[in-house]
Amino acid sequence: MYLRMVEASAKKEAEQRLAEIYSDKIISSLECTPGCIFAGLLHSQDQPDRYISLTIWTSEKDANSYVQSGKFEQNLESIQHMLEKGSEWKIQLSSENTVEYIPLPAEPEVKSYPAVIDDETIPKKVPSGRRYLRILSLKINKGKKEEFSRVYEEEILPQLKKISGCRYAFLLDNSKYNGEMISLTIWDDLTSIETYEEKGKFQSFLHKVNHTLGGLYHWKMAAEKQSKFSKTVTSQDIGISKFTMVTSKDFR
Repeated sequence: MYLRMVEASAKKEAEQRLAEIYSDKIISSLECTPGCIFAGLLHSQDQPDRYISLTIWTSEKDANSYVQSGKFEQNLESIQHMLEKGSEWKIQLSSENTVEYIPLPAEPEVKSYPAVIDDETIPKKVPSGRRYLRILSLKINKGKKEEFSRVYEEEILPQLKKISGCRYAFLLDNSKYNGEMISLTIWDDLTSIETYEEKGKFQSFLHKVNHTLGGLYHWKMAAEKQSKFSKTVTSQDIGISKFTMVTSKDFR
């Protein structure tokens, strides 16, 4: 299975129309595309103009064939007039343990990242309808990627699957970019996410991988512990983003 995420900013006045075109044209196009098994449009809760197109594929070959066929450009053209000029596009796509960067002569800018994933992390039916996506970004110490991945897959992932409201979880490997690893989860509702974050479960998972996190993160935690009024920002801070799934469809 392969994940593809395309990110961009939309003009404020075009937000409703973007969702309509994605549902009517882009999902219909992807449904007829060999190898595409899921497509969904996500809307950021923190940045109102930010959107992500999430697609899941049976193989990297099918995902690449979609781009090479010209269908991606056609779908992009159908919404290009609704996007903010100068917006950065990102594509997260699993591959064979390599990070690819594909610069284009004009927008969008395309990047791709490998995913650490096994078939069991993909449910037979990816949740459609109104769902919520949570993206957690962690910066890992050099030489600790394998240990972090082991703990995530053996200790965290099995427990995540048991948490009420969590439908889907896996790990993206972007370690060549400042040691970044990304945990992506899909949830039934915001209440489940808030409970997960506020009742200590998220902190318990974080504790399991604490020894693999970057030195600047540990320095920040120590500094803030000494002074509860001190807030420090570093390049190794933990990042959390949340998105609402505006429209989606599972093609299986």
